[in-house]
Amino acid sequence: MAENTVESRPAHAASSKIEQKPNIYEAEYLGSGTFKIVKPKRKNAKRRQSALKGTTRGSRK
Repeated sequence: MAENTVESRPAHAASSKIEQKPNIYEAEYLGSGTFKIVKPKRKNAKRRQSALKGTTRGSRK
């Protein structure tokens, strides 16, 4: 049987910290529990794949 060692973990678990762009999401507090949240737009390739592979009716139109 294989023992759980460092070598048996997936590559992503053993890799160093993944670099991310700072401040991609922004939140602004407007008062009384209301926030304005800004997040990045979806890329065109992802939007296309979502439309092609989507299971909702009329998703290819």
